[in-house]
Amino acid sequence: MDRWIRGWGGGCGWGRGWLGVAGLVAGLTAAGCTSTPPGGEGDSSSGDDDSATSATMTASGSTSIDPSTTSGGEQVGWFELGWGDTEFHALQDGDTLQVVWGGQGAAMFPLPLRGGEFTLPDPPDDYTSPLAPMFDLTIDIEGHNDGVGGHFKYLANYPITFDILPDGSYEFVYVAVLLPDGLDPAELDGLPAHLHARLRPVDSAAFDIELDLVVANAPPPV
Repeated sequence: MDRWIRGWGGGCGWGRGWLGVAGLVAGLTAAGCTSTPPGGEGDSSSGDDDSATSATMTASGSTSIDPSTTSGGEQVGWFELGWGDTEFHALQDGDTLQVVWGGQGAAMFPLPLRGGEFTLPDPPDDYTSPLAPMFDLTIDIEGHNDGVGGHFKYLANYPITFDILPDGSYEFVYVAVLLPDGLDPAELDGLPAHLHARLRPVDSAAFDIELDLVVANAPPPV
């Protein structure tokens, strides 16, 4: 039986999608998000709590994920980043980052998340809880890094509301990274991309994933 999965989309929207069917989540806009709840106003470069800030402005004016947000101690549990709107495909260095067209006609990169064994809020969909794992993301694409902080896409202090699966592992349907309005996805086809993702559970050192990928376009639905 299908289950509803709740998910944040960048741009501070709130949405739901069917597990196993194309997830419909509000997309990541050119600005990043903070942990502001739906309907609120968020700042794109820092969170509400300085201790949780996950990005820093460099001398050149670009924004990068702050290494100081990697807490001391050992990692607790595990974390995986994938690609896909209907199923999870683990992303590896050198893989293709495929453009997907969402149900409302928007081009995006859907990035599902998996993990396990670290602390979640109770209930796990409480995005306002200080126990909610925080997610940071930068994506750079050659020739198109004219967004916030000098990146193609930038996201900071984004609370992840995992769903707990029957086997005890965690799943988040996907972070919908929307392409900017007016950009033809065909312009990105074949370009190199660099992705840096960080998940910050409350009881674990941060999980960092850095990947060099190649963007692949997909024609829009007819």
